[in-house]
Amino acid sequence: MQPITAITEKKIYPVFILNAVLLVAGQLFLVREQFLGLLIWQITLHLIFIVLWRTKYQLGIRDIFIAAAVCRLLTACTMPTLSDDVYRFIWDGQLIVRGENPMLTTPDNYLAAMLPTASNYGYATKLHGLINHPQFYTCYPPLMQGVFWLSAFLGGSSITASIIIIKIFISITDVVGIIFLHKLLKKNNLNEKLIILYALNPIIIIEGAGNAHFEVVQAAFIFISLYYLHAKKMAVASICWGLAIVTKLIPLMLLPLIIRWLGWKKGIIFSALSVFVAVICFLPFLSSNSLQGFGKSLNLYFQNFEFNGSIYYIAREIGWWIKGYNYISFIGPFLMCLFLGCYAILFFVKRKLTLSSFASAAVIVFSLYYLFATTVHPWYFINLIPFAILAGKKYPFVWLSAAFLSYQAYSNNPFHEKMWVIAIEYTIPLFFIVYHLIRKSPHPVIHLRIHDTVT
Repeated sequence: MQPITAITEKKIYPVFILNAVLLVAGQLFLVREQFLGLLIWQITLHLIFIVLWRTKYQLGIRDIFIAAAVCRLLTACTMPTLSDDVYRFIWDGQLIVRGENPMLTTPDNYLAAMLPTASNYGYATKLHGLINHPQFYTCYPPLMQGVFWLSAFLGGSSITASIIIIKIFISITDVVGIIFLHKLLKKNNLNEKLIILYALNPIIIIEGAGNAHFEVVQAAFIFISLYYLHAKKMAVASICWGLAIVTKLIPLMLLPLIIRWLGWKKGIIFSALSVFVAVICFLPFLSSNSLQGFGKSLNLYFQNFEFNGSIYYIAREIGWWIKGYNYISFIGPFLMCLFLGCYAILFFVKRKLTLSSFASAAVIVFSLYYLFATTVHPWYFINLIPFAILAGKKYPFVWLSAAFLSYQAYSNNPFHEKMWVIAIEYTIPLFFIVYHLIRKSPHPVIHLRIHDTVT
C-alpha cells in the first residue's frame, strides 16, 4: 500500500472534490435535529481533514487557497443547517434599510406596533416567526449591522437572497483572512502549511460560510492586524483590531495582553486607537436607550442564557443543592469574577511577551473564559484557533471538533441537554492534554511543530 505521505499533488485532487461535495451535501440534506446523520457527516469530514493535513507537504499553497475558497463559496450558496441566527441578522438589516435603529426595540415590540395594513406586515410577520428569542434586544455590534444592512438593501424582501449575501461576505472575508494568515506565518518563519488547519478545517467552514457566524470575520481582522503589527504599521493594525472588536467584541479582552506584548507606551496607543475606531463605528447607533437595550442583551449571556457550560453546570448543581433553585443570577457573574481574577494573575505573571507567547496567553485567556461561561456555542471556539496556530497549540482544535457534540441537544424533543454528552465533549480535549503531558514525548502532541521546514 502506498504510504499516505507519498500521495502526489494530483492524486489528492479527488480528495479536495470529495471534501467540497460532502460539505455542500450536509448543508443541503441534514438539519440539526438529525444528530446521528450530522455525527457521521462530521466524522467523515474530519477523516478527510486528517488526510489533507498528513499530506501537507505534497500540497501546493495555491491549491490550498483554491480549495478553501471553493469550499466556502459553495457552502455559502446553501441555507444554514445548524443555526437560525441569520434570521435575526436579516431583521436588523431590514430595520436599518427603513431608517430605524435595531438596537432601540425588540422584534416582538416592533411587530406589535405595526399596523396590519402596512405594506411589509406580511413579510415582517413571516420573518418574525423565524427569529429565535424575538423578545430580546439585538446584541450584534456595528460591523455586523453594516453587513445586515447590505443584505437587506441588495436582497430586498427575499430572505434567501439576503442570507446568501451575508454568507458570501463572510466567505470572502474569511478567504482574505487566510491569505493574511499565510503572510503572517511566512513573516515569522513559521511553517506555511499550518494554514491547512484553518483553511480546510470543516468546522470553521461550516460555522462560517455555512451557518453565517461572524467569528471567522473577526479572525480575519485579527490576522490582518497581527500582520501589520509585525510590519510595524501601528495605525493600520489598530484599525483592523478595532474592526475585529466591532465584529464580535471579544477581542477587547486581549488588549491587556497586547499592552504586555508591545510595551506600555505602544500597547496603550494601540489599544486607544482600536477603542477609538470601535467607538466611531458605534456612533450611528448610540443613544441612552440603545445602549441600555444592547447591554441588557449582553447581560443575558451571564445571568439568563445557559448552554453547553462546563464549570458553570457543576456550580449550578451545587446551587440547586444549597438554594433549591437555579441560582444563575449569582453564579454567572461570580464565575466571570473568577475568570477576571485568573486573567489578572496571568497579566502580572507574563511580564514580556513575543508573538508566540502572546498567542499562547490568548489561548489560555479564551480557554478560561469558555470554561467559566454559562453559554458556550460550538462556534465560539473558533476564537481560539488563530492564536492556537501561532502558538503551536493543538488542544483547541480537538476542543473545537468535540464541541460539535453539543448539537445533540437539538435532536431531543423537547430540546434539552444530556449531561453525559457534555461530559464526553469536555473530557475529550482534557484527556488529549493529560495523555500527552504524561507521555512527555520530545515533541508533545499538544504542540504543533510550527517551525518545520517546508519543502
